[in-house]
Formats: sequence, C-alpha cells, structure tokens
Amino acid sequence: MKKELTFLSFWAINDSLHLGRLNRQLDDMRAAGFDGVVFHPRQYPDDPPYLSDSYFSLVSEVILYAKSIGMTFWIYDENGWPSGIAGGDVLLRRPECRCEWIEWEEQEDGGKIRFGSKQAVSSLDGEATALFLQLTYDGYRTGLTPEAFGHVAGFFSDEVAFLDGHGLTLKTGAIPWDARVVERYRSRFGGELLPLLPLLFTPGVDAELIRARYWELLTDLLADNFYRPVADWCAKYGKKFTAHLKAEEHPYFQLSYSGSCLEMLRFVETPAVDALERYPGNDYYPKIARSVAMQQGRDGALAEVMGGGGWGVSPEAFTNYMLWLAGHGIETFVVHLNQYRLGTQAIQDWPPSMPGHMTWRGAFPSLLDRIKETAARQPDLAADPELLIVVPTRGVMAGFVPREAMGMNEHDGSQAPDTEAARLSLAAVQLVEAIHRSGIHAELTEERTLEREGSVEGGKLCIGRRAYSRVLFAEGCLWFDEGIADRLITSGIDVLTPSDWREAMKACEEAAAGDTAYATADAEAESVNLADALSEAVSVTQDGWTIRKLPLRNQMPLEWETAADGRLTASIRLDQSLICTVPLKFFLHDRVESLLVNGRPLTLTPEGDGYSALWAASDADGSNDLASSHIMELVVTAVPAADGEPCPAAYVRGNFVVNSQSAWTVRDGRQLQTEGPFFLGPQESPPDSSNLIAAGYPFCDHPVTAAKSVWLPRLETACSLRLTGIAADAAFVSVDGRPIGWCWGPDWASAVPAGAYRAGETIIEVELYPSTFNAFGPHRHVDGDRHLVSPDQFKGVKNFADRPDAPDHTKSSQWHAIQLGLSGPIKIIAPPI
Repeated sequence: MKKELTFLSFWAINDSLHLGRLNRQLDDMRAAGFDGVVFHPRQYPDDPPYLSDSYFSLVSEVILYAKSIGMTFWIYDENGWPSGIAGGDVLLRRPECRCEWIEWEEQEDGGKIRFGSKQAVSSLDGEATALFLQLTYDGYRTGLTPEAFGHVAGFFSDEVAFLDGHGLTLKTGAIPWDARVVERYRSRFGGELLPLLPLLFTPGVDAELIRARYWELLTDLLADNFYRPVADWCAKYGKKFTAHLKAEEHPYFQLSYSGSCLEMLRFVETPAVDALERYPGNDYYPKIARSVAMQQGRDGALAEVMGGGGWGVSPEAFTNYMLWLAGHGIETFVVHLNQYRLGTQAIQDWPPSMPGHMTWRGAFPSLLDRIKETAARQPDLAADPELLIVVPTRGVMAGFVPREAMGMNEHDGSQAPDTEAARLSLAAVQLVEAIHRSGIHAELTEERTLEREGSVEGGKLCIGRRAYSRVLFAEGCLWFDEGIADRLITSGIDVLTPSDWREAMKACEEAAAGDTAYATADAEAESVNLADALSEAVSVTQDGWTIRKLPLRNQMPLEWETAADGRLTASIRLDQSLICTVPLKFFLHDRVESLLVNGRPLTLTPEGDGYSALWAASDADGSNDLASSHIMELVVTAVPAADGEPCPAAYVRGNFVVNSQSAWTVRDGRQLQTEGPFFLGPQESPPDSSNLIAAGYPFCDHPVTAAKSVWLPRLETACSLRLTGIAADAAFVSVDGRPIGWCWGPDWASAVPAGAYRAGETIIEVELYPSTFNAFGPHRHVDGDRHLVSPDQFKGVKNFADRPDAPDHTKSSQWHAIQLGLSGPIKIIAPPI
C-alpha cells in the first residue's frame, strides 16, 4: 500500500477575525501545498467574543470557504493551552473547581503527607469536562451552520494531563491527587489507600506494588474523566478526535504528567504525538502513536511537528524531520505554527511561523511534493510487524520516587536522575532505538495492555487488530499476572529479552536481507548517492558569480532600551551620504502611541503585519554628528501603547547596506558572529557573492540574485544542475530566463529537462534565499540560532529550552547571522549512457 502523507497547518488565530484576510490566508496555504488547517485560537483577542454567536457565524463562513477550495478543516478545542477550560469560562461557571496534590513533608519523626490545592480546572473532574464539552464542542455543533459543522473533520485536544496540565512533580516533588481515587482503590484492590500514601514517597513493605496501583488508577481517572467523554462525543457526532499528551519522550517522563501515553491514546481516534524542535528526536515516542493506531484499527497516526524549531528551520531540516516521522508510520503532520498576524508576541511564540512567514515560503509546494514522493518509497508499515516490544511502564511506576524527578528538564525529559526507575525508562528507549536501527519492524505495548487485551490465536499474540509471533520484554517489566511469559512460550510465541534479541532475530534478519520491503532511511540515502556516483559530471566552462539583482529592500532591527517610564529608545548610525539619496522606512510589528526620530514625530500607518513610517532627508535636522565626520546618529523614541506590546519588534528598512565596525567571524559551520556596532551605508558596487553577510545583508529577508555564464555542451537527455559553494536556506534556479525550480541542501540539485537550454553560452540565475533567522533572531542569544527556541530566549532569560550549561543571562554581546553566499562552480550531472 502506497504511503500518503497529509500536511495541515496549525493556524494560530491571534487577532480579530476578518473574513477577507482569513480567506486569503487559506488560499495562501492551499497554494503552498497544504491539505488543510487546524483552526487554533491562540492569544485570541476576543473579537468577536470566543464561542459567541458572532464568532460562530464568522467561523462558519471561513469553514465553508475552506470547503469550496478543497481544504480540510479541523478545530482546536481551546483558546490557548491546554484544553479543557473553554477559554476560562469553565472556571467562571464552576469556581469551586480545584486541582489537588499530595506531598511528603520531612519531619524529625519521619514525615507526613500534606494535602494541597488551588483554584483551577482539573482534568480529573468529570463534571468540569462535561461543562467544557457543552460550552466548546456543543457550542461548535449548534453554533456553526449545519453545512459548516458537516465539513469539520475533527477536533484537536492539546496536552491534557493530570490536574491543569502544568506538571508539579518536576518542580516541587508533589504528585497529583483526587479523592475519588480512594474509592477506586477500595473497589479494585480492597483495603484503604490513605494509610498507604507515604509509600508513594518513601520505602516500605509493598511500596512498589502500591505505587504501580496508584499511578494506574490515576491514569484511569484521567482517561475516564476527560479522554473517554471527548472521544464518545466525537464518535456520536461523526467527528475525528486527535490529541497528544505531554512528556512522551520516555516512560519515566510521562509518569507524573499523564501516567501512560500508551494507555491514554487508546481513547483517541487519531493517536498523536508532539514532535518538537528542529531535529529528529528518539525513535521511541513516534512509535507510541503508530502502535496504538494499528492495534486499535485506526485510520492512522498524527504528529504536531517542529514547534519551537526556531526561525532557522530550512527546507533541508524540514525534509529530514518529516521523513523521520514518516519512517515511523506518522502520516498526518500538523505544522506548528502559521501565525494569523505576526506581531512581536507571535515572532517569539515558539517559532517558526510556517509557511506564511518563512523567507523561502515559495518553496513549500515543491518541498511538500518531494517529501510525499520520497515517503511513498519508504517501507509500508501496514503489515504485521516482526516484533512486539513490551516497555516497562508499570515497572517504572513501581520505582518512581517523586522527589528524585525534580530537576529533570520539563521540555524533553533530559537530565533524568540516576535512579533505577529512570534507568529502566531510558534503557527501554535505547532498546527501541537499537531495534529500529537494525531495520526490524517493531511496535510497542506495555504490561497492563498485554495482560488485559493479549490473546493467542493461530500461534500469534494478538492485541486488537495486530498479531505478533515474537515478543520482547524490556528490562524491568512488572507483571500482576506472573505466569504470562510461560503461557506465551507454551503457546508457541517467541519471548525475547534485551540480552538475546539480536541472536534470536538473526534468522529473521537473514531472511529479510533479500527483501526490500523494509529498509532504513539511511539505505535509501545510500542508493541516492550511488545513483549520483553512476552519473557523469559534464565538464563545462563557466564564469564566476556576480550579483545581478540586490534584495528589494534591506533591513536592520532596532535594539530598544527601556526607560523607567516604559519609553523606548534606540540609536541608528548611518553614513551621511545615505540620507541624501535613500528614504528610510521604520516598521514596527505592534502599535505604539508615538514614534519620534531625533525628536520629530513620524506618522505611522498600517502596513501588513504592523505599522510603518517614512523618514526622509528633510527630517535630518537635529541629527547628531559623531566623532567621524561622515557618520551621523538618529535617535528613535517610541511610547508603547498602554494596552499593547511593551517592546515591539522594530526595523529600519531601505536600500542600504548594514556594515559592522568589527569583523564577522565564523562561529560554527553555519553561523557568523560580530560584536558590531552597525552603521548604515549606501549600496555602491555589487557585493561579493561569496559572503553577503559581511557585504552588508546580515538581517535581510529578501532574496539576492546571482548569475553567471556557463558554456554548455549539447545533451540529448535531461540533466541535473548542482550548485556548490552555496550558503542559503533555499535557491530558485533559472536557465536563460526560463524557471527551472527550487533546490535546497544537502544536494542543491535542480532537474533540467531536455531542451530547457541551448548549447553554448547559457545564463544561469540563482535567487538565494536567506535564513529566516536572519530576519527575526534571536540574534543576540548566546548560541545564536538554536534547534529549540522559546519566548524567553528572545528576552535573554535562561529556560528549559537552553542547554544545561548556558549562563543565567543568555543575551550575548555577539550578534549572529546564518551564512549567505554563493561561490562554487556549477556541476552538470548527466545520466549515464
């Protein structure tokens, strides 16, 4: 069966709803190759009021427009994050809602359990969930027009975990609590739970058993009071339901947030994971969603992708990420985020904003097509897998001591403690990764699922719709049914262990050696490289690169200093000759009360995602001459709007170069850095194409066009044109004025059809697209462009998205830019005769 991928845009609705603007963005996303959207109110300003009649009326029109252009439409079930509060209305109507926890207080005589609570909506409160469903899900059902509701594909729920979704164990050592678990314990196991609570924190007789029981009961409470009711509602009204949890990276990390992802996703019609950052993570958590989907007979699995990947995401990184997930059976991708309006908050809101605000957004149709074509050649994972891995979720529960988890990274579960429970968790992940790298098609389950749902039929272990002939028990599995392994062996099932799986699977691997049905992505890459090696490089005469067309505009960010009264000030140094020839435009991403340059007010008018004002030479009176006679200084002052952004992202734009008074030096293989300071100068001779950052375009967000003459021989067949010595996110190639298409790393190759060029002198033009990081930053973060970017990194505040050894204040004296340039020869690769 051919694998087919679907791409949805996580459409962040963060501004007032305007039908024309919404529809234009739908057109843009469809033109970019996206199959649909997840409509996601996020920092929504309540205009029209969320879940009001006027809101539903306008959203209905948007949905119907999406239907008319063939776009799928999902609805994110909350205004913000996490799901379950109806934009705050649940708590307003039920102020008695509480989130509760228990913690261990050490005392001289040993210690005692302390109970705590706060006013908040708890996911363990079924009545709160019922109200949430009434306000949100029934609100959409009855508020949208029947035709619009009919086109809604499904609902997306986000990171609903114990209590209000904000984990407390990693921060305080406390654990979630709900009084209803007492009766559940009594009913299921007999006896009283309250006297046993100290065993959740301290050693004692049967402590491991009590912990496993407690965490499984708490997991059930979450499933029964949130996930099951939402799933039942969606099934009743014929809608898909997707959701991902928090802390999916390994079982120990999952525990204090939601107990077990494998258990919770059983109730989700389209199981999902949250695949964050820019680069592929471990191979464990994508398998969670795919395994549950296949075992439960669902249509497929979904991933929310690249949240916080940063503005430095390139087509190459995007491709690698999607193919990694597709290789694990993920078929639907919700691309995080596409901001409805790119204000300052949106620039910093777990960027990037794709496709709408990437410098290389025009490449998306080609990019998605190529990803889909490559994924279609990946192994088909629909067939029964060769191996079932049982991960020790219950075993981790049994050894979990809350205070030991404090300090673990709340983003990805790194910095797990050196304890037995954490070791079992990480060992299970390493086992899954080793098996995946071996090319073995494996799926996952856990102890409880196997005990509850496993049955042997025809010599195979069946869980739901899947059948397995081999089962591997990861180290640390804890069985309530202690005879399960013996019964599986007696039934003819191969039961493997972490120490013998390689030898036991050897025969399987040898049998599969001649079968190409399951191959790794590395093998596919090797085949591509082999094809290149078999092709012939055609020797051609060519000139050097010259810059044929400068960017439509250049820009430099303003670095504000904030006074005690909130007033903002920034200075700009510029060559005096510049003001005589080039008007400057000031662009702010958010409204301010006033903007002055050297004390003179400028008139701001709306433009795109912000506001702009022109400053011309006639406004130069009163500028400050610096010690160097040809350099002057402009002082820009802004008063933020009383109810607006206190420090709006702002730029000066125009046809100038941005020069640094200190040299740009290489930071790493991708970035340059400089101390500055910067000054604006006139565009004079064409810049050096090999280093456009040092040539004056470190913050540019528009392409630069380079060209050269190449003397091509006559070729009767199509060929491949390959760029070398290139630093960019993407490039668009034309031959003799005829568009050839987009290319990007690592191969930087464009297919040139036969007859697309003439023999002899040919002009090849290349539009170089800079990294979007160069436009939006954070330019002065200590690491420059990181693979994980949070809002705090724009503020210079160390947080969980930073490396552990980063300084507490992450704003550096260095400015960073990703390299941009073109210097190498063109290679013409012709297929072998």
